[in-house]
Amino acid sequence: MDIIADIESQLKHIDYPLIKLGLSLCLGALIGAEREYKSKVAGFRTIILITIGSTLFTLVSVALMGQGDPTRIASTIVTGIGFLGAGVIYKETGSVRGITTAAVIWTAAAIGMMVGFGMFAISIISVVLVLIILLTFSWVQRYIDRTSREKIYRLYLGNNVDNIQSIKQLIKSFKLSPNIVNQGKRKGMIYLVIEVDGPVKFHHNLMKSLYQLDIVDSFDV
Repeated sequence: MDIIADIESQLKHIDYPLIKLGLSLCLGALIGAEREYKSKVAGFRTIILITIGSTLFTLVSVALMGQGDPTRIASTIVTGIGFLGAGVIYKETGSVRGITTAAVIWTAAAIGMMVGFGMFAISIISVVLVLIILLTFSWVQRYIDRTSREKIYRLYLGNNVDNIQSIKQLIKSFKLSPNIVNQGKRKGMIYLVIEVDGPVKFHHNLMKSLYQLDIVDSFDV
């Protein structure tokens, strides 16, 4: 807490809107550079515009203090950022992508608001924490993915009960653990829902085999 207080005392002279916008630009640029380097949808310019825009709305809220509720303008930032974040989330090959980018957009807006309200130390520390998470925690995530990942497979098989056992044996052959959670008949075919647990690379190999298997009419993950 003493460190934060020291930083705040050194930055307390930053009271001018243009200086706040400059700080917001710099902080947004740091996060945006990481996103641009990884070729994400919301890259360098987008993140900068989000932090600056959030700071501008916050400055307007501060300027309107005494003329109604100043938090009403600031609260609209959250709503607007929600729509923007939803726009970068999409589904691809059975998995949802863009959630991290949406979270970065949400966090960048919060950092811009903190700058606008004069919370300089905590905004700088927040950017450092965000960069640490984005740059280093991905290694931890990759390790977890390599170790184990549970996926749910939904398959339509030919109308032969022996096909169920064939699928289970196929899954086990890739060193994965199958667990049937639902099965039945739909449209003259066997419908099967299986929880499969194991390393991601083995899931990829399994999906390649399922595409080539004659007894599998269709499937999704």
